[in-house]
Amino acid sequence: MIRQGTTSLIDTEVWMPTSLDEAWDLKEKFGETASFIAGGTLMQTHWAKGFDCPSYLISLDRVNEVKGWGKELLNGQSYTRLGAGITLDFCRQNKELFHPLLVEAARNIAAPAVRNKATIGGNVANGFGDMIPALLAMDSVLSVYDGNLVQNQPLYDYIKNNSQSLIISVYVPDDQTKHFFYKKLCHREAFTPSVVTVAGTFRLNEKREISAVRLAVSGSTTQPQRLYESEQLLEGSSLTNEQLQKVFQTIEEEFTPSTDVYSTATYKKSVAANWVVSEIARLAT
Repeated sequence: MIRQGTTSLIDTEVWMPTSLDEAWDLKEKFGETASFIAGGTLMQTHWAKGFDCPSYLISLDRVNEVKGWGKELLNGQSYTRLGAGITLDFCRQNKELFHPLLVEAARNIAAPAVRNKATIGGNVANGFGDMIPALLAMDSVLSVYDGNLVQNQPLYDYIKNNSQSLIISVYVPDDQTKHFFYKKLCHREAFTPSVVTVAGTFRLNEKREISAVRLAVSGSTTQPQRLYESEQLLEGSSLTNEQLQKVFQTIEEEFTPSTDVYSTATYKKSVAANWVVSEIARLAT
């Protein structure tokens, strides 16, 4: 483990552990005055806005467990494992390796310079990252470390419980038979946090009936959310105009965004409902 000392601009010590145990022990030692860091892009935006920098940064650059990718079986199903330290741009560039929805989401996040540094683990860990709706729609699973054990848990449980465990890997199912969509509304396209982000997957049989529906939505000030009631309404249905209208109304009722300085909750509900319904109708025709 290496301590790099302080920088000339901010009074912050940077530590370079080489294992999960070392990284966790440092966080336990320094508590709320310390933060794990990988790409560091979110912290840079915070500093630019005048937020205080943590007194201690625990870099994950030398922790091998958060690196690399590969194929693995979980409960008999094939997954692609992405180390939490993999960059968003790596996901964007390697469309032959990863699920197309993952690639599409990575393509629509931030500017190129940010994607070159930002990591998939960091995007998930901050709780509001625009990769999260896509990962939720794919039923992704996280591998996390709590100081004692490395264990797997559904992504939605991690988000819902505001987990403080360290993300080691993201597991994405390899099933690519589903239709999918990803839409993001920003003030300046990919360069700012989204107002609303929606993602969805579903299957369509020969009778044009929908199944295996997964819908997720978020925004810069809205915690990512699975739309379970809307999914159940769509499950097994044929898409009629009446059914789509019911889905629209259910999304507006189920989605619980916050009002912020840019957009009202009512506006965000309307955008999300319009996008989900229009994308499902487009893909199902």
